[in-house]
Formats: sequence, C-alpha cells, structure tokens
Amino acid sequence: MKKIESDLSRGIWSLPSFPIVLVTVGRNIMTAAAFHFYSFEPPSVMVGIIPDKYTNQLIHDTGEFGINIPTSEQIEIVRICGSVSGWDGVDKYALAGITLRKPTKINSFLIEECPVNLECQVVHTVDYPGSHQWFVGEIKAVHREEQYQRDQALMFWTREFRRVGEILEKTGAKS
Repeated sequence: MKKIESDLSRGIWSLPSFPIVLVTVGRNIMTAAAFHFYSFEPPSVMVGIIPDKYTNQLIHDTGEFGINIPTSEQIEIVRICGSVSGWDGVDKYALAGITLRKPTKINSFLIEECPVNLECQVVHTVDYPGSHQWFVGEIKAVHREEQYQRDQALMFWTREFRRVGEILEKTGAKS
C-alpha cells in the first residue's frame, strides 16, 4: 500500500542513484552528483551546480564545461576534488595526482585518468529558484576508452557511493 508523504523531498530521495561526475572548467575541478542526460539530438547533458560555488561562476564566465566520468575505483579522486573549494586557489589536479588532458573543442582541461570525457558548450541555463542552477551543455567532443562499460561508473545517492546493478531485462529499446 502506498502512503502520501508529508515530506515532499521524499519523492526526490526515492529516485535511483545518479552517476557522479567531475566537472572541469579551466583548470578547476568540482565533484557533482546532480548530473543527467538531456537530449539525444543534439547530444546534450545537464549538470546542476549550487549558485555560490566557484564552478558556477566559471561556467557563467566561459560558457563551457567538461564532464569527466570516474570509475568506481576512483573514489579517492572524487573525494579529493569534492573536499576543497576552487575559491581557495588549490590546484586540484596536483592535489589528486591526476593528469590534465588537453581538449579539442573547448578551452577547459579534462581529466586523463577518467575513461570518458565530454567537452560541452553551454546552450541553456535554467534559473529556477531552487537549490541548484542547471547548465545544459551540448556535447562537442567525446573522449572514450574503448574498453569502458557504463556499469563501471561511480554512482552516488543518499550519501553513499555505489556501483551500477545488474541488468534485469532487455527491452529492445535503443538507449
């Protein structure tokens, strides 16, 4: 039996896990769990960033961002990049011991150690008065290790790092 929740945020907490990503702008890196697919054509993703974060300001200034998808084995990189503010001027690449990857379509660096990197140009900003400002980025280039499988992605939800679960059924639908 379903019950009607008095706490509306319980609806959000009922959603499945999201992939955690490392957002790069310039030489800055931010850990973000508010990330999602947006459109197949043109290929686009969206990332939600709290307005007072340094990365939010950088995206407004540059009109671009990189999405770097860490694996479940890269939790320590995610922790380091999520524990220090870019406002403090810390070189998170050096701190996390990761390598700058030169982009091909944008000016913001990517993370070599992540098996997937997306170069995105901002095409829309959602200024809904909520906790996060959403940036829709059209994917301009993809760097992907050939052996990478989506189930290697690191997931995060309810303050827990997770792995993607098993496939229960194939529908035949393209995704």
